[in-house]
Amino acid sequence: MSSAKGEPLEGESIGRGCGKLYLTGEYAVMDVEGLAVIAGVNRYVTVRCHDADPSQPVSRVYSSYYGPQGRVIDIDAPGDIATYTISLVYRIVAGELENTPESPINIVIESDLDDADSGAKYGLGSSGAVAVAVTRALGAHLGLELNSLDVYKIAMVATLLAGAAGSGGDIACSAHGGVVLYRRPNPTALAELVAADPVAAVAAPWPNLRIDARADLGGLQLLVGWTGSPVKTDSQLKKAGGADRVFVRGVSSISEKLWQALADGDHTAAFACLRENRTLLQDYERERAVCIETEKLKALADIADGAGAAGKSSGSGGGDCGIALVGASNGTDAESSTRETAADITARWQAAGIRPLSLKLAAQL
Repeated sequence: MSSAKGEPLEGESIGRGCGKLYLTGEYAVMDVEGLAVIAGVNRYVTVRCHDADPSQPVSRVYSSYYGPQGRVIDIDAPGDIATYTISLVYRIVAGELENTPESPINIVIESDLDDADSGAKYGLGSSGAVAVAVTRALGAHLGLELNSLDVYKIAMVATLLAGAAGSGGDIACSAHGGVVLYRRPNPTALAELVAADPVAAVAAPWPNLRIDARADLGGLQLLVGWTGSPVKTDSQLKKAGGADRVFVRGVSSISEKLWQALADGDHTAAFACLRENRTLLQDYERERAVCIETEKLKALADIADGAGAAGKSSGSGGGDCGIALVGASNGTDAESSTRETAADITARWQAAGIRPLSLKLAAQL
């Protein structure tokens, strides 16, 4: 149990992983040259870890997925991302602190990444956030001192051990919060490191990895609209079947330019980056015969563009969410103008059957 205000009880450790939304770089980020800009949002997976009652003989992990009795933690036989993460953290503790905790613990996983009423997924990256939050909570409980990069690497290795094969962009964003510019580690080199020794792989340098982090969007406001149609990213990626060099390099250049625009507070340049990335994605979906920009996502982006902002699909497309960046030139009424534009866009989204989500940029973690 936890306190009513969400503060940890005595002896309890809490870890969080935020949800994510791609601003640029979808599909390209799967390539070793691909760069993406990813924003963390203020919806979280929260994990609480505390010592179990002395009468409890074994450690357990609880979540809506495991049912009311939870699941017994067997670090030698993990079965999903959460339990692979738990197992890996225990192995790191045993090696780094030369200590294998023997007292049973309870781990409770809670999520507000999905729709509270229907349980439908928004596409905010729940599995990556689970791995991040478990790493933070259990690591703290067992005495590990971890920075955001450490958390990312542990969560990434655990995810690979569980059989997932994504770029890791969601994990990087969930571990750092704020906004990240991300390039995946070389997947072949990382797979070899993990196969040789997962614990040693966490401490080793990862070829090709790049994570730059910042706390804000350079004065821009992020708007998020949900289409009401969940989509499976893996299915979308399989349909698309990869990306060619021209697409990857074009999108990566846009991501670099967006990162600089955010640093400079150059809203016009940021809007141009989203529009250019949208155009490349439209070309990509025609070439690959995969549906990325659905009718609702097209409406979402067109409405944002028509209001002087910029919008596009976010993630693999085909449903889930789209995003818009809204801002005004510096001036005495810039803040008021941004609010008015945002209100106009969200009202038009609602009229088009798109549900605005009350999401904000996550704080850096």
